[in-house]
Amino acid sequence: MNLLNRLSRIFSLNASVSSEERNYWLRARCDRCGEIIPVRIDLLNDLSRDFSTGHYFVRKVAMGDGGNRCFQRVEIELTFDSDKKLIEHQVTGGEILFDEEASEE
Repeated sequence: MNLLNRLSRIFSLNASVSSEERNYWLRARCDRCGEIIPVRIDLLNDLSRDFSTGHYFVRKVAMGDGGNRCFQRVEIELTFDSDKKLIEHQVTGGEILFDEEASEE
């Protein structure tokens, strides 16, 4: 019974984090067709730690739904600080739309 209690405590730790704290959403625009692709970063599972700098990084490859018959990949590399705030980004095959740019669409 003690083992089951420990397991339930481990799994309940991740459940106590709200979706806003766990997920980082961004939008990418494809260079070829202009489609806007939503991308979700799971801050608890997707990030890798760079122990030399203390930062976190992730690499995502996004592709649209093919509605424009475009299957180009948009490669996104993000770097977060130790508090998991975005500090740097690189994109190949598209661009990231931040909130100001996405609202103009």
